[in-house]
Amino acid sequence: MHKDKIISLALSLIIGFKLVDIYVDFKSEVSYLHLAQELTLVIISLSLFIFLMKDIFTRSKQTNYLLRQLDSSQHQQKILNKQLERSKHSFFDAINAQFAIWELTAAEHDIALFLLKGLTIAEIASLMQKSEKTVRNQASSVYKKAQVSGRHELAAIFFEFWDVDPKH
Repeated sequence: MHKDKIISLALSLIIGFKLVDIYVDFKSEVSYLHLAQELTLVIISLSLFIFLMKDIFTRSKQTNYLLRQLDSSQHQQKILNKQLERSKHSFFDAINAQFAIWELTAAEHDIALFLLKGLTIAEIASLMQKSEKTVRNQASSVYKKAQVSGRHELAAIFFEFWDVDPKH
């Protein structure tokens, strides 16, 4: 945009000086051929100036349109982020409610969450600073209380539940 201002200022100056020059030449009774050449330069400069102004106006409109679209997209993104956050909270609440129904202990609750997140027994043991055997036993207890055979069935309970009733 800075270049456009410089070019438009230069064209304005050229047009202004050329008009003054034509006026002075006309008063001095310079040949009509010379006046016609200078008038042609003024017309060309004026045409370029008008073209540049139209281009600046068009780009300005496009920029404003794109800025409005960007603002609208950012607003929509904020709405979607809030909806996603509410959905995550609802999903987590549904998981916790089901864990309460199964009467999981605090340790089983944590292990079940880690299992749902896809962590391995070794990773869970490391995070909880427990032996893998202890974690494996607590995971088995979770599976027994949930009446499933493993982590995939455990996860399926929540994803099938979520598909059926997304309000929970």
